[in-house]
Amino acid sequence: MRKAIDAIAAALVMAVVAAQGAGAQASPDIWRSVAAQVDLGSEIALRLQDGRRFRASLVGVTNDALLVQPKTRVPVPIQAVPYEEIVRMERTRPGIGAGKAVAIGVVTGVGAFFGIMAIMFAAIGD
Repeated sequence: MRKAIDAIAAALVMAVVAAQGAGAQASPDIWRSVAAQVDLGSEIALRLQDGRRFRASLVGVTNDALLVQPKTRVPVPIQAVPYEEIVRMERTRPGIGAGKAVAIGVVTGVGAFFGIMAIMFAAIGD
């Protein structure tokens, strides 16, 4: 129950910060409190003041920076991102994309078709 309340609180803080607009800079204290609510190992999307955007796994939280492992094709070292540089931070939820959903549907349909055909041929053969 406590984790659910913490997750809701973090989501509300992120929503309030996002509602401030892209031009408004949130205080580092806000990002520090949001980061404290996110579970370590969670995937987050970050946008920094210099315009860079990237996805990363949250590795740690310190008093002055987030420790993140960027999601890249080639592994890179863990990076410290100062709270002052963060413009936007949101937790991403893993899930299946549209492509995977379509593929699962097609494979299920093909499997069902061949299953019905096998039953029909077995019934005709008797």
